[in-house]
Amino acid sequence: MRRSRRTWALGYAFVAPTVLLTVLFSLVPLAMLLWRSLYSGGVFDVEPRFVGLDNYADMLGEGGARALGVTGLYTAGFVVLTMGAGLVLALLLNSRAPGVARLRAPFVIPLVVPVVATALIWANMFAPQFGLINRLLSAVRLPQADFLSSPGLALAAVLTFGAWQFFGQNVILYVAALKSVPRDVLDAASVDGAGAWRRFAHVQWPIMRRHTLLIWVVTTLTGLQTFTQIYVLTQGGPDGATQTALYYVYNEGFVQFDTGRANAMGVALFLISLLVTVTQIWLLGRVDRAR
Repeated sequence: MRRSRRTWALGYAFVAPTVLLTVLFSLVPLAMLLWRSLYSGGVFDVEPRFVGLDNYADMLGEGGARALGVTGLYTAGFVVLTMGAGLVLALLLNSRAPGVARLRAPFVIPLVVPVVATALIWANMFAPQFGLINRLLSAVRLPQADFLSSPGLALAAVLTFGAWQFFGQNVILYVAALKSVPRDVLDAASVDGAGAWRRFAHVQWPIMRRHTLLIWVVTTLTGLQTFTQIYVLTQGGPDGATQTALYYVYNEGFVQFDTGRANAMGVALFLISLLVTVTQIWLLGRVDRAR
């Protein structure tokens, strides 16, 4: 009995630092955010006034609803592009084609280079007069465009850069998932006459479903938290066409100094992220039970 208590005490002692840090740097700030979202006032107000849910109504009416819509659209495109490209390239890198292993490094480079530096490079590529993309369009006699100043093209341009910046992460995760598929199972399928597509559809993909859901969770949260690309390339413009939820928090809190709407959007973004994550984990549980 005494030895069992010592074991429990030792376990709690190892876990205690992590729990303490989580409480101090996650739960306490979250509680403060929830509390502060119910009060009006700016950054410098010493006596904020309780307004209840008025901040949420003001946030939705003052561009917040559109920012949430832009965030959802961006995240959906981001998930499709990064996961699709990641899976295709991972299958290529996992093949036995000669020289393919040497191609892994270029997909990792965008992840390790600072986002601001690469965003500035892409901003020059999208430039209307001297940008590389418009020069290529001109070379094939297609009309040029001002990508970052056009409401119809700005979000697509930012999404293109975001997908390029982060798809290498999914390449790495999918390659790891493909390595988890037993080689003898694939060899047995080949002996039975299964081609590359059938081996993928009936052997690799069912085994990778759990990994795919985990990649889906990580990619979705990355898309929902997009900020740096928007800040560097478009500053939320033109006319709010690229203003995501996180950029809305920055603009309201640190530019307009209206912490009420900023905190309300922060809570809304947290609840959306929590709902999406819980739903995806529930789907993950269903996949595990199905197996």
